[in-house]
Amino acid sequence: MRKLACILGLVLVGCGGGGSTNVKPTLTFADRSDAELSQLISAAGGTDMFMAQSQVDQFAGSNDPCPAVAVSGNTITLTGGCTSQDGVMVGGSAVLTNPVAWDQITYNYAEPSEYQLDGMTFTQAGQTTSFDGRVTISSNFTVYDADITSAVLGTSIRSDIHYECDQGSQTCDLSGSGIELVGVGGALVGGSVKVGQSASASYTLRGVDTLKATVTQGCVAYTISDSSSAKTCP
Repeated sequence: MRKLACILGLVLVGCGGGGSTNVKPTLTFADRSDAELSQLISAAGGTDMFMAQSQVDQFAGSNDPCPAVAVSGNTITLTGGCTSQDGVMVGGSAVLTNPVAWDQITYNYAEPSEYQLDGMTFTQAGQTTSFDGRVTISSNFTVYDADITSAVLGTSIRSDIHYECDQGSQTCDLSGSGIELVGVGGALVGGSVKVGQSASASYTLRGVDTLKATVTQGCVAYTISDSSSAKTCP
């Protein structure tokens, strides 16, 4: 049984379509550990993309001097190299253009929001999480596009994820997305995530073999083609 956090909490207001990725389908899922599979499935559903955004947005409205916050026009720059009042060591930097959560700027609904993270790290209780790359939010919060590399619990994953969402069906299309287990191989991602009170998801990760995952009431089940590997929900 696997839990996916964060990916099913969006508010939708429009659209649908598809993205593109340069990820190559070279990953063999049957060779990966349970922990790696869990992180890959979560990343394919957008968890790392949303986590990168939320990690920097947590400082919006904070009086903590760490990280340092600079404002210029509609841009917020965060600079680490310090320890927050909560004891979190923050490293790297991030540039946020037109972010909605920050009162220091006037948000422009007609323009996209872009988060550029440069080696942003968060270390607490000896555990470090890092993010490097970009997240873009556009079309009135219906399109999320990211190319972000995260390192969580010693596993580095690149999420080249494209979310395009429709208000009527409350469904986000993942077509044209990809993920990579850094240094090992990649997979193409397709399928959809349904948000709202009846949150669920069904998507496919296609590498050398194919992993099919479904999310229902917080439980993740998956099967791997040409393999006996599978997880089911009770």
